[in-house]
Amino acid sequence: MKLELYTQPFCAPCVRTRQTVARAQELLPDLEVEEINVVEQVQRGEDLGVTSTPMIRLMQDDTERFRASNTPTLPQLLTAIAQASD
Repeated sequence: MKLELYTQPFCAPCVRTRQTVARAQELLPDLEVEEINVVEQVQRGEDLGVTSTPMIRLMQDDTERFRASNTPTLPQLLTAIAQASD
């Protein structure tokens, strides 16, 4: 499972989401995480329709299995990962 985290440098919710994602990665060491700064990678964000940050995409075999904006709690994120893995 790959988690893509779309962020901006001065986004307070992005900081909290990074912390939640880091904790999930501690619990799930096989979780691959890529953070994408949409300020630096504008085209990538536009191509995926990222309209707000933070935004999380869960990918399995290059297929988007889950997408959500806003800051998840750790239980919400772990539930999304479990459901996306089915």
